[in-house]
Amino acid sequence: MHMMNNLHPIQQLFLDRAKRQKRKIAIGIMRPIPETVESLRRASQYANLVVVGAKVEGFENVVEEDQDQASVKLIGLLKEGKVDGIVRGQVKDSFTLDEFHRQFGKEPLPSNRKVCPGILQKDQYCFVASTSSIYQGHTLEDKKYEIDRLIRYMEEDLGLKPKIGVMSSLRPTSKVGKYPLLDDIAAINTQLAEYLRGRGYDTKEYYFEYETAVWDGATLIVPSMGLVGNAWFKALLYLGGWNCLACPYLDLGVVYEDGTRNEKDYFWHIVHAVAMANNKI
Repeated sequence: MHMMNNLHPIQQLFLDRAKRQKRKIAIGIMRPIPETVESLRRASQYANLVVVGAKVEGFENVVEEDQDQASVKLIGLLKEGKVDGIVRGQVKDSFTLDEFHRQFGKEPLPSNRKVCPGILQKDQYCFVASTSSIYQGHTLEDKKYEIDRLIRYMEEDLGLKPKIGVMSSLRPTSKVGKYPLLDDIAAINTQLAEYLRGRGYDTKEYYFEYETAVWDGATLIVPSMGLVGNAWFKALLYLGGWNCLACPYLDLGVVYEDGTRNEKDYFWHIVHAVAMANNKI
């Protein structure tokens, strides 16, 4: 994962931005296994790291054995301006985000209005995955909101041309009417594809053939709903040998890099947090 040869252009983009200025980044680490510690050491050339949770030799530490209190302290560093950004790392996702809203005095965003894309990469292929939270993508309006925001992110922040693969729950030849829930999900995604094509975007429905969307080089893949997207994303990450390069919250007004707690290597998450801090307008 950490080889620097034959980088994808998105990886190179993040590195180039991170090299502009070293930033102070806090990360939640509760299980400092060797692979994780090594990833922190590699990332330290781009970031002055503060490890919150476990004690890790060679870094500034905020030691806190209680995971919830580690989240409180992680967000506190951001709120007090002691760091330029955070990587959630190995602390809880919803609890930490709720703590962010509490400390920053903001109304929590509804689950269907949180936009947090995952950027997955393997070899020379890279794409943005939407609806990878189980709470996302259950209505057409939710999907429109998220995908419109992700398209803007891809075009303005990543310089990626959206080639969109919209997934579904059924093929057109499937047994329509047998399971009403699947019919509803299929209808939502068909309408989403029509909406995106109407806006002039290269959009194709792949039903549940995710592999074909990947083989066709889609740069934005839209799972049928969050429950499916979450499982698919984690299968690629933990079982398929893919890398999660970035998982940023887009509209919090701070550098808040998310991800999944069971990752072992946080190098790219840290690099991306530095890149975000250096790219803020």
